[in-house]
Amino acid sequence: MKTALVLGAGGFLGSHMVRRLKAEGYFVRGLSRNAPRHGESEADVFWTCDLREPHNNMFRAVDVVCQFACEVGGLGYITDKNNDAEMLRNSTLIDLNVLEACRINKVPKVFFASSACVYNIPNKRFYAEADAYPANPANEFAWQKVFAERLYRAYADNFGVEVRVVCNGLDAE
Repeated sequence: MKTALVLGAGGFLGSHMVRRLKAEGYFVRGLSRNAPRHGESEADVFWTCDLREPHNNMFRAVDVVCQFACEVGGLGYITDKNNDAEMLRNSTLIDLNVLEACRINKVPKVFFASSACVYNIPNKRFYAEADAYPANPANEFAWQKVFAERLYRAYADNFGVEVRVVCNGLDAE
């Protein structure tokens, strides 16, 4: 049986990914900074921990990591300039620690959930990768996601991790 580690498993997107992976026959480890917000987790194992600190042991013997964890608190939090440094620091620490743990533990596949915010194109329903460049995000949350996409791709290129970057459209207007 394959094992998946879902980061941010207590959130909306992460909890749905746990459910999908379970339906596909995976043994699922869920990890989140907080207890699940949308009912009890369907993960086989659920841990609460803060990914701003390294947690390499949790990444052992994992076939795929699904990375949804980031510093986010809704549109009001994202657009409040008083939160920019905290948001950039925390999400970047999370992504660096995740990638290092994947590299150290030789995780073969990583799925990274970016955001439709990276596009900053109003009134567009569907995006193409070319729409993200030249980059012109509207806020620091989106700039961090642009940086994180590049970081995940660099780890893929330099360390041979198979990375899939997916942009969710749930936060697009």
